[in-house]
Amino acid sequence: MNMIEIWKKRVRLHQKKMMRYMKYVFNDHFVLVCLFLIGALGYAYSNFLKSLAGDFIWGRPIVLVIFVLLILTGKLATLIQPADAVFLLPKEEQMKDYFKGAKMYSSLLPSFIIVLITAFLMPLLVATTTLTFFDMVYFIVMLLMLKNWELDLQIYALKVSQKEERHLLTLIKVVTVAILSGVSLFSYPIIGVALAILVSIGSRNWLSKKSSHQVYQWEWMVSSEQQRMHRIYQFINLFTDIPSLKGKVRRRKYLDGFLKGIKPVHQKTFDYLYARTFLRGTEYSGLFIRLTGIAAILIVVTHSFYVGLFLAVIFIYLTGFQLLPLYFHYDNMALTNLYPVKETVKTGALKRLLMMILLCQSVIIVIASLLVLSITESLLMGIVALVFSVVFCQFYLPSRIKKMKLAKRY
Repeated sequence: MNMIEIWKKRVRLHQKKMMRYMKYVFNDHFVLVCLFLIGALGYAYSNFLKSLAGDFIWGRPIVLVIFVLLILTGKLATLIQPADAVFLLPKEEQMKDYFKGAKMYSSLLPSFIIVLITAFLMPLLVATTTLTFFDMVYFIVMLLMLKNWELDLQIYALKVSQKEERHLLTLIKVVTVAILSGVSLFSYPIIGVALAILVSIGSRNWLSKKSSHQVYQWEWMVSSEQQRMHRIYQFINLFTDIPSLKGKVRRRKYLDGFLKGIKPVHQKTFDYLYARTFLRGTEYSGLFIRLTGIAAILIVVTHSFYVGLFLAVIFIYLTGFQLLPLYFHYDNMALTNLYPVKETVKTGALKRLLMMILLCQSVIIVIASLLVLSITESLLMGIVALVFSVVFCQFYLPSRIKKMKLAKRY
């Protein structure tokens, strides 16, 4: 079996595994929320463009930063496994064909995102500069060529043994993309395309000569791929359990004060366990911090009461929905299954915890809204957020937990 066949077989197995998880990620609730969120952001973006004055100078700098981030987004999917350091080592000279397939596969999603985001940014450029919508073609071509070049550098980095040199490569990427994007945005877009062609041709010859006498750093390749998959599994774990994902636990002694209000009595067993898990488990507390921060920023940026109200409800729902798996966190532990505690006690404990979490999130959102909305509008938003949190915890949570238990049983 040659390296191309090995790559194709691994891609098939990887895609089969991902498709099995995707049906849980793109469920009806998540798709519906995404559609409403896209609509709200589109409405806010449209209002933002209408409010721009003719002397708005930040259009090009904003797009330049986004272009740099677009190129740096998307890691090389090598699908390298730990055993490859032993069994594929004799075929190291043939790995070039393997990484050609990896590069092509890794460029699909970033290319789609580049086209989508560039199309999204063009109205901003057209409204604030002399550029036209036709210039979007030049931007897309330039960015696709730069992404192809960036993936070549990622493949070369697999042979780099020094951490400092890998950091230098990252710096080269940022500077090069920033310069070419700046030239394309502030002069003529076609010049950016010409420079991207020169960079691609020149670096390909240089990388070919430089890497010819180097060997692959197998430990780094395995570690890099494991980190990439871990990030993917962290996202999927928000919707369903991932057996291979091991969450990190931190002591966080400074948060012990939040647990003092839980009495050490029989009926509060799971109140303490769930609260401690939320505070110490990075996958739960991190989720709360990220969603709350994003909600607050979007509400401040939109400057609209109705859009802000919609976003507040959506993000409270997303937070509550994605924290529901906390109910099953201790199901695989033998000792907790021996506790003489009824299922209703577990449900009640999760209700109380989520109620506190969603109330805290509502307060933060209201405080953020005070920066751009009137006191009356912010208070009304707080009342709606409070009512929605109560409805979610008292009515939606029990029925959803019941459905999740039935799904786990079958």
